Amino acid sequence: MRLISNEKHISSRKKIGERAPFVGLVLLAVSTVLVFLKPEWLWGTMALVWVGFMVSLAGSYLGDRYVGPNAGHRRIPESLKGLDGSYTLLMYKTSVPFVLAEPGGLTVLSVKSQGGTITYADGKWRQRQKLGLLRRFAGQESLGRAHKGAEIEQSILLDQLRKLLPDGMTVPVRTLLVFTHPDVVLQVDEDSVPVPAVRASELKRWLRRTPLRPQLPEAVQQALRTALRLDEGSTTVD
Repeated sequence: MRLISNEKHISSRKKIGERAPFVGLVLLAVSTVLVFLKPEWLWGTMALVWVGFMVSLAGSYLGDRYVGPNAGHRRIPESLKGLDGSYTLLMYKTSVPFVLAEPGGLTVLSVKSQGGTITYADGKWRQRQKLGLLRRFAGQESLGRAHKGAEIEQSILLDQLRKLLPDGMTVPVRTLLVFTHPDVVLQVDEDSVPVPAVRASELKRWLRRTPLRPQLPEAVQQALRTALRLDEGSTTVD
């Protein structure tokens, strides 16, 4: 498999995710001191508390996505090792974060880092996890309507392709929810869920079991390579 990634994008957000929680704690600590030393600065102190809290949340939000072994830019390439050179993974190179170019089209990988037990029933996603409420308060993204988010990503990519490809040319695009946490438990009925969902460890097997068919004509493949710059700056992931 070939990999094309926006390393500048990943590096900058990783640094923010690593540093922002510490900066937020410092701001909160300073505001606590000011409460006692400068009580007349009440409104300024409250503003500092708010800023510190928001900086901490931003750090936690980015930390879930860019820091640590469960970050998407680490787990997704690892999970795809072993695919042949006809597959190209694009990370932060298109209008959506993760896109896999296959011989038969494109698959949008809508990456989720949540752990615990994930279920889908009656049109709703639910997550059961230890200290789940505290984790969400600390900045962990709620699942919400996960399939809607994935469908929006698919629509965004389709809009981009309409602008880049020759008039009248279309490419099949599907979307897939991928959970990167190694301990996540998915209790999802494939026949009822609007968007397929898999654990990262099962991603390669899912792709091989449900490939996009038929293979794109050579003219469409060439147009897609040009539109998404699939031949530029790639590395091989064995």
